[in-house]
Amino acid sequence: MIQKTVAAAAFGLAATCAWGQTNVVIYGSVDGSVQSANTGAGRTTRVDSSAVMASKIGFRGTEDLGGGMKAIFLLENGFNVDTGANAGNGTLFNRESWVGMAGSLGQLQAGVNYSPLFLSYVTYSLGELNTFSWGNATNNFFFVPSSRLSNSLRYTSPAFGGLTVRGAYALGTEGAAPRTMGDTASVGFNYKTGAFSADLDYMQQKYATTTVVTDATPVNQGRYYLMAASYDFGFIKPALLYQIHTGNPDPAVSNSFANPDNRFYEISAKIPNIGNGALMLSFGQYKRASASSGNATSYGLRYDYHLSKRTGLYAGVAGIRNNSAASFTVGSIGTPGIATTPGRNVTSMIVGMLTTF
Repeated sequence: MIQKTVAAAAFGLAATCAWGQTNVVIYGSVDGSVQSANTGAGRTTRVDSSAVMASKIGFRGTEDLGGGMKAIFLLENGFNVDTGANAGNGTLFNRESWVGMAGSLGQLQAGVNYSPLFLSYVTYSLGELNTFSWGNATNNFFFVPSSRLSNSLRYTSPAFGGLTVRGAYALGTEGAAPRTMGDTASVGFNYKTGAFSADLDYMQQKYATTTVVTDATPVNQGRYYLMAASYDFGFIKPALLYQIHTGNPDPAVSNSFANPDNRFYEISAKIPNIGNGALMLSFGQYKRASASSGNATSYGLRYDYHLSKRTGLYAGVAGIRNNSAASFTVGSIGTPGIATTPGRNVTSMIVGMLTTF
């Protein structure tokens, strides 16, 4: 990470102001790999980006306002190292972009924020070079609109006796048709004491009840419930994550925020101090509420090796066993996995390298 005290003139303002200086950190990571997967219809081998850690560049800033208050901001762009193109939806700051205030009463930020659910994913879907990434069952099964919230506010409380509270609210489409589609409210509770950590999260998110969306399309509300815990024994750190989604019994409804009723879990573990790295183990299952034909099982094994403090190598094998209506695949953290068709199993191998700055 490169940290500089950047004169405000770099942003077209005066170089120094009477209220304090703005400290801006420029940071990022670059992750490239080769992945080969048997999708049941043949083998696909490709160069990939962002398998274990998102390839990204970001700007994080703070300004001391006095009295224990700080102005803060973060702008983060994801890109594909294999092509040089912007990742995701192609927008400039497509991962996070927010501005806010932080002080003794907590932190409030406005913009594109990660949800409390996502913060639990990255805490309890384990790994060494990164968490919630290639080989983790949660990364294969989670519903993307539940994790990153545009047009949102997020609050994080100070820790009281090990307990931290997080809350988020988002206007999904900001009045576009149908007006309340994507509106989201969420709260999460994190408790830490010693080597033990646990989270309880709730989120509700409105979705359109038809695949073709118009001004007159009615909306309904999906609800997420998440429970997770981990304990670090030193020689091994196990974690359990369990999530339930209710409110959409019809799996045929498919639109931006429509997630069919389901539940999934992941049991993961990190075994440290194997050479100069650690072993990640993951097992999980996804259960579709409407029919078992939508069920799937995920397993993953990955070894992360540290070349230095900022650079690492990784290699792994992972697989998905899909029932007849399921088409899950082994996902990367920042790019789609190698696609398959319903009912076909996937077995994937990967070798890669990442570095941070």
